[in-house]
Amino acid sequence: MKVSINGVEQEESEFEGDTIGAILDSMVQQTPGSYIRRIWLDEVESPPDDHETLQKNPSDIQSLEVELAHLKDLVATNLANAVDYLKRLIPGFEKAAELFRTGNEQEANKYYLQILDGIDWFSQVVNIIMKPDAGEMVMPGSDNESLEARQAKLTDLMSQMLEANKKQDWVLLADLLEYEMVPFYKDWEKILSRLENPN
Repeated sequence: MKVSINGVEQEESEFEGDTIGAILDSMVQQTPGSYIRRIWLDEVESPPDDHETLQKNPSDIQSLEVELAHLKDLVATNLANAVDYLKRLIPGFEKAAELFRTGNEQEANKYYLQILDGIDWFSQVVNIIMKPDAGEMVMPGSDNESLEARQAKLTDLMSQMLEANKKQDWVLLADLLEYEMVPFYKDWEKILSRLENPN
């Protein structure tokens, strides 16, 4: 089997394994801080996490091409995406709060549902960014809060919002959005900008 990483042909014997998955693991171990971004088996791209692909026998494959990337690049990309996303999410909280206060519940609920999706997406990205620290790192610009503490705070706020929505207490929901969620995510803006520019 011909093996190449990022377009450079490798010595096949460098990577050992009875399956494609074992060979890929061997590559990652030899390049600390990397992850498998894309793979091609016999010039056909395959998802790097596809179980069937990972179980294939190397002797059945003529060529394996791998695109390795560094985790720090993945983190940097996600960090930039998260910062951009907050610039849209925070005004969404403010707009939804305003609509709930003016009695436009139908329009406000549309915003509210988009906000919930946004919160979920943002939380997933933050977990990718913070994962190497297992959530215990005190985050810059966060009053010595850990990721775990911030996640607990968000869970509490989300349950309060859910309760207010269930009771159709639009004033309380608007207050939670404007006076709790907006400052919470503005703190995230500070934290992420410190992570982007640590000095």
